[in-house]
Amino acid sequence: MHKNLLAKSVRLAMISGAAAAAFTTPVAFAAEEGEKVERIEVTGSRIKRVDMEGANPVQVITREDLVESGISNIGDILQEIPAVAGAATNTAINNGGSGAVRVSLRGLGSARTLVLVNGRRMVNSGTGANASADLSTIPVAIIKRVEVLKDGASAVYGSDAIAGVVNIITRNDFEGFEANVSYDGSTENWDGETKTIDFTVGVSSDKANAVVSAYYTEQTEQMSGDRDWSAFEYDLNPATGELDKGGSSAPPWGRYNGVNNGIDDATCNSFTHGAANGPGQSDPSDFTNPTGYDCWDWDKDTYNYAPANYHLTPQERYGMYASAEYRFNDSVRFFSEVSFNRRTSKTKLAPLPLAPLAFFGWTDATYSADNYWNQQLGPKNDNGETVDIADWRRRMVETGGRDSTFEVDTVRGVFGIAGEFADTWGYEVSYVYGQNSSSTAGAGGVNFEKVSLAVGPSFMDANGDIVCGTADAPIADCVSLNTFGIPGTDTQVSQEMLDYITFEAHDLGSNEQTVLSASVFGDAFELPAGPVGMVFGAEHREEEGADLPDALIALGITSGSSRQKTQGSYEVDELYAEMNFPLLSGVVGAESLEIDGAIRYSDYSTFGDTTNYKLGLRWLPIDGLMFRGTVSTAFRAPSTSELFAGNSDNSPLVSDKCATNPTPFCIADGVPAGGFEPIGDQLSSTLGGNEDLTPEEADTVTIGAVWSPSFVDNLSFTLDYWDIDLDNAISTIGEQLILDKCAEEGTYCDLITRYGPEFPGLYGNSSDIDNRNINVGGVHSSGYDFNAQYSIETGIGDLSFVLDTTYYDTYEITQADGSTIENAGWFRRTSGDGNFPEWKTNFNINLAQDNWSANWKIRYIGEALEPFDANNDGSTDLDDLSDSRTVDSQTVHDARFTYYFDNVSTTIGVSNVFDQDPPYAATGFNDNTDPRTYATTGRHLYLGVGVKF
Repeated sequence: MHKNLLAKSVRLAMISGAAAAAFTTPVAFAAEEGEKVERIEVTGSRIKRVDMEGANPVQVITREDLVESGISNIGDILQEIPAVAGAATNTAINNGGSGAVRVSLRGLGSARTLVLVNGRRMVNSGTGANASADLSTIPVAIIKRVEVLKDGASAVYGSDAIAGVVNIITRNDFEGFEANVSYDGSTENWDGETKTIDFTVGVSSDKANAVVSAYYTEQTEQMSGDRDWSAFEYDLNPATGELDKGGSSAPPWGRYNGVNNGIDDATCNSFTHGAANGPGQSDPSDFTNPTGYDCWDWDKDTYNYAPANYHLTPQERYGMYASAEYRFNDSVRFFSEVSFNRRTSKTKLAPLPLAPLAFFGWTDATYSADNYWNQQLGPKNDNGETVDIADWRRRMVETGGRDSTFEVDTVRGVFGIAGEFADTWGYEVSYVYGQNSSSTAGAGGVNFEKVSLAVGPSFMDANGDIVCGTADAPIADCVSLNTFGIPGTDTQVSQEMLDYITFEAHDLGSNEQTVLSASVFGDAFELPAGPVGMVFGAEHREEEGADLPDALIALGITSGSSRQKTQGSYEVDELYAEMNFPLLSGVVGAESLEIDGAIRYSDYSTFGDTTNYKLGLRWLPIDGLMFRGTVSTAFRAPSTSELFAGNSDNSPLVSDKCATNPTPFCIADGVPAGGFEPIGDQLSSTLGGNEDLTPEEADTVTIGAVWSPSFVDNLSFTLDYWDIDLDNAISTIGEQLILDKCAEEGTYCDLITRYGPEFPGLYGNSSDIDNRNINVGGVHSSGYDFNAQYSIETGIGDLSFVLDTTYYDTYEITQADGSTIENAGWFRRTSGDGNFPEWKTNFNINLAQDNWSANWKIRYIGEALEPFDANNDGSTDLDDLSDSRTVDSQTVHDARFTYYFDNVSTTIGVSNVFDQDPPYAATGFNDNTDPRTYATTGRHLYLGVGVKF
């Protein structure tokens, strides 16, 4: 390759060190003239070749990048890549998270990003019947490099590779001993600590080699109350532009709607009457300032639930990895990989808002007028009488919160044989088995059947005990519930009462994958420009998934989101072929010109068959300039959860236009003519699977250029354009669209169930929205990736600069009714699509000598619009810029310094050097921002020590 484009790129890759996480580079080295050059396989093609810079844009993260970054989870560093957007989860997701870390290339979702390990599929993992891999199950200690293909690749790898591929290459050729110890902690309160220790041992001989690695990582929590920007729920006031402290209408001092308590309606509307037995927002943990029953005041009587939530969730991970290879001869080589990973993670939500009717739609938990505690302590009507209370709300702070613990085990084994025959031909046969199992324990919820009994009639017996039921029909083992007392006093909810109504849910889940594959590859024949490379292969794959909820959850009688069990499997048989044709070489106008072709036929047991293809072009008109492009089709088969998921409850953030301005369609659907007061911005909906789903289909185009000017050494530029057009998306209609179209056109009204006049406080509100899976609409995504690299030798070391930028030009969602929503430049939390700032940039500066290196990294995330009722007119138009606000940009600086002496390396680093807070997002569901996109854990100090022999 001499001093052409490829050699320069490789040399720059070696110099750039920790900066490599931000750029695209080839992954092979040139051989000296006369030496035999090893052919290797690079992500995006199964053809083994010498020239590694192909038609596909591949981004590489090296081993050095991982070690010096101090990141103990490969998913975290992948989420910093500018090409990643949308709504993938990480450990900063408390409400809705589980400790899993996933990646969403192009913002198309983690299910459309295929994860491979050494070119073979990784089993989906999580809490059961998952559609993508949890990257936290792959320890950093065993990773040699990560190749990120930013192009569709279904013709090469099959389903799921619509947005691209993450291929994790392990250290199967490692020799010697290596151990690393690291500490990372926030400089504020020293919370959110991460401690990691790992070791790797490798041995080899002429015939065999083996590698064994093990690791342990512990991450501690950060609490939302420990940061000013997340200590409250902040609501942006559209009239004043100020942030008002918000809260929950289910406070620890209780709210009992519809009971006048002797106050006339002119003074206080009956709906807002409640018990204001606490100081509201002054101190959410102090309940010693009772004000008595009075009108409900949203400014002072709501409960600040934010401090009781995790901001960064804790977890513990440990595991091992082993690989072995034995070469009988050139024709037969046995290889194997075995890995095990256990993750124990936790989430903590604020104590349960026990509001059976308003929040959970449970109609059989009216606080009885014959309940002893209601008679003694409850609010009265205008005549001073105890009454039935249908809509009552009480924050159960006595439980300490809703704690969930996830224990997830992932095992994977690879066994195969490979070899060479007929000079330039080779073969490989492999068997892959992956299995993921999980158990989840959820505490702090209640059994509504027991709540119904506990707030029903009760009396004091002759012994002074409070007994459920009546004197004629007492209810054995029932404990009557008193929610009228003050937490922290003798009148609070007693432990006996809690023990009766609460329960701990125990859920089980699993994913299982079996893959049997065989391939033959080599040079088919010679053309004047070189040999024609070919690959032929067959693959059989089985996928199985299950999610088995606690029996009480499945019955739908608890405060946990009700769901039925998910269990199912499918099989697929596939045939594929790939060819590379070198057309021209070393002629005027074509230093190199070649085309690639791939095709794959897939036959699924669920929906039938599909065929996908890919064509690629690579052209070097002159030395130092390369043009590349691909055209392909891609698909994603429906996952086990999308096919077989049982019905489950959801609580989306939506608004109902029928509330304030009911149309004739609203009234026909059961809405009162005068409208209604909304329950809140979270409504209930039903999600579920659909066995009639068909695969998603996509057309993908990428066009790019790489230029390394001959007049400047070690300078290169890369520009790639992508266009992905996805149809037949596996999705749902969407709760917001269902509500909007019912109000505007009368369509989808049959999917909405509303409260009737028998519930005066809730009349007209939606109690459920049917939003189960269908093939509907699509996505059109396009944009540009730009990369610039430069390095120079200076008197104090090798200095390199790497700039990596992604610009999202279009991310258009086609909805069920044919209408479109533009996401590029928007953060749409309520619709679930996620965050798509138009600009995302990483800039790295690296200075290195033989025994030390220093790195400064700048991560920039541009501004984004979010839907917001800026006009304060009670509505939000998703496409009206006047009905939006701007989520500010975020710029984060990271610094690292590593010193090498003998066999020891030491690294000290600071993440988020200037302690930049995340920007405020009015629709942010976790901590007033979007932890899926922004750095939210503050400034962190990192220390690491490594030993290698």
